[in-house]
Formats: sequence, structure tokens, C-alpha cells
Amino acid sequence: MDDKENTWFDERYDKSRMIDTIDSFDDQCREAIKLGEGFAFSPEEEIDKVIVCGMGGSAMAGEIARRFANVPIIVNRNYTLPGFADRRTLLVAISYSGNTAETLSSLKEGIDKNLQVLCIASGGNIMNIARENDIPFLQVPAGYQPRAATGYLALPLLVILSRLGLVEAGDQWGDLFTALARIKESCTAGVALKENPAKELAQALHGCVPVIYGTAGNTDLVAMRFKTQINENAKQPAYWNAFSELNHNEILALVRSDLLASQHIVLLQNSYDHPENRIRMEIMAGLFEQHNVPRTDVKAQGETELGQVFSQIYFGDYVSYYLALINKLDPTPVELIEKFKIDLAKKTADLL
Repeated sequence: MDDKENTWFDERYDKSRMIDTIDSFDDQCREAIKLGEGFAFSPEEEIDKVIVCGMGGSAMAGEIARRFANVPIIVNRNYTLPGFADRRTLLVAISYSGNTAETLSSLKEGIDKNLQVLCIASGGNIMNIARENDIPFLQVPAGYQPRAATGYLALPLLVILSRLGLVEAGDQWGDLFTALARIKESCTAGVALKENPAKELAQALHGCVPVIYGTAGNTDLVAMRFKTQINENAKQPAYWNAFSELNHNEILALVRSDLLASQHIVLLQNSYDHPENRIRMEIMAGLFEQHNVPRTDVKAQGETELGQVFSQIYFGDYVSYYLALINKLDPTPVELIEKFKIDLAKKTADLL
């Protein structure tokens, strides 16, 4: 199958023009960095740990911050805060909509405990709570799906935490944009299938269950992001795991290779993988071949850690978009999630 047939790459399914948002991700990142640089934030006391409260696409900002952390950074996907939260903890409540139930609950608990708090949202209840309690609030542009606003959510937080000495990423912006440009150049919609690695991988994943493998402390967050983008954009099952943990359990699934016929492994690799994890991946690649499990290796663009991580995130966004088109689905709507939220609100009303 090739682009001449145009039987799967049909932009008519993209009613909300998500491709435009993906293509303009570099512009979003530039604006996001400026938002962070123009935001004044001074902690009241010294910070020795950070708790980022968020869910879904908003939580990815915390995962990215964790990747570059100089202090413990915990991504809290819960209604309550960890017991170790204290006055030397920076609580970051991040929700693109500003209305995420779990994040709001943790934010209110943090206020009650008199923690140092920073809020990031496009508006919603978080904005109201921040203003009512005189909490620093960084407002990002509205009008995006949360998963399509990763730049707006992650990069201002990186800028702020870098300025406080809590993460190491603030001097890598140039390479970030070089890496993003390379991904866009090869993966944008106008590039034909045979020259477009994102289209090729989407085609390979069609009709399969993608399993994305990264490495702990490096590309694990990319694997998670890749998986969730396939879930939300392509409305398709996908799973992820990370080296070296998967070698202590998931490897044994190869014994039942008859059950793996529908899987396709996506192996994320970049220059910052631990040397032993590279050896682990080489051994696993041989095992996948031995057990007839299809595999695609995805390497990174850029030279720096930030550039390489973001290039692989960006590549995954393109893959999930094209996979939605192959599935003959609009990548933007998440109707089942919205319905679930309505049902949840009805059933939890009595708890309030």
C-alpha cells in the first residue's frame, strides 16, 4: 500500500485538524518557554522535593520534569497527597482544563496543609482556587486537547524549576528545536509513506497491539506517552513497560508466543540509555526474532537529553495520528472519556 492509493491516509477523518496542531508543536514550545521565562515565582522556603499532581496529558509535564530532576520529583496521580509532603515540598497542581477531580482534591489538601503551591492550567476551578488563596497561577492558552498541549504544560514548568535549580534542562533549548524540526521534516503529512517513518510505523501497528518499551529514568516516560497517545488518538489498545524491570517478569511471556501474534514491539532507543540496558535490548531483540514477535526500533533526534526525549515524544504523536486515520477515526474526540466523567460526576455527587 502506498500514498498513491490514499486508501488510509484520508484527512477527511481529521475533522478538527489535529495535524495542524502537531505540525505547529515547535511554535507551541517557543511560546511555552516564553511563558515560563516571564512568570515570576519565588518559594517562601527552601524546596527539597516536588510533587506534581496531574492526570493524563497534564501528568506528562511532571514525568518530563522528573526525567531532569536534581531533587526528588514525584508525579501524584491520586486524590490525596503522599504522607511526606511538608513545607519544603513544592506542590504543583497541573490540569489543562483546570477541572481534573484528582488534582483538585490534592490541591485542596495541600492548601489545608499550608504547602508551597504552584498552579498551572488554562482556567477552570484551579484558576479560581489559586486566585482565592493568593497562589501563584500560570495560565496557558485554552482551546487544545490536554494531550496536544504538552509544550504549554511541560516547558514552563521546566523553565521555572530550572531557575530554582531543581531540574537540569534550561540550557538545551536550541537542540530541542533542531530535533523537533528534523521530526517534522520527515513526518509531516506531505511526506510520502516510503519516506515517512511515522506513517510506516503506523501502518505496521495497524491491526496489532503495540507494546512500547523504554528504559527506566530515560525513555520510560516516552513509552508511557506513546502508549497513551495511541489510546486517545487512534482509540486502540496499547501497552508499555521499561527496561530493566521487564526482564524480571514480562520476558517470560515469550514462552507463550502463540498469544503474542497480535503484538508489535516498539523499542525506544537514544544516546542516554544505560550501557547495560543497551545490552538488554540487544538480547531482547534476538528473542523477539526467535519467537517471531514483530519489532520496530525508534531512535532519537538531537544531541542533548531534552532534544532526544522530546523528539521521540513528537514522533509518537505523529504515529498515533496516522494510526487514527488508518483506523478511519477522528483522532481528536475522546467521547468515552467524556461520558465516563459525566457518569462519575453523577455517582460521586453524594460524596461532596
